[in-house]
Amino acid sequence: MIYLIACISSYLSGLGIGGGASFIILVLLFNLLNINEARAYNLLLFISTGLVIFFKNFKKEKIINKEYIRALLFIIIGCAIGMILNKFIDEKIIKKIFYIFMLIIGFYEIITSLKSIKNVKNIFKKGDN
Repeated sequence: MIYLIACISSYLSGLGIGGGASFIILVLLFNLLNINEARAYNLLLFISTGLVIFFKNFKKEKIINKEYIRALLFIIIGCAIGMILNKFIDEKIIKKIFYIFMLIIGFYEIITSLKSIKNVKNIFKKGDN
């Protein structure tokens, strides 16, 4: 089961849809791993998928922009801060923070989807006139 979840999550991650979050949610939902193991495996999944996607896009010369290089610096800083904070925060608190984060992301996606649907309907109404 965990291999299937890892495969699906990697596929979603390769599409840029957030495979890491789905991996953590699914392994916790099915009680396959604890939160620390799930985060560790998710990091491995993220790094391996990220490297493959990076080199694929780099070969196609899609990643030559200086903005991407600057963003990489902030990604590394954020990861380092997260690793340091991880040592001081209890596992139960991290799990709750993750669930709250996922709820916020879910509500955000629902709201933006509804706005998008509304905008599409308005475009069609304007075209009918």
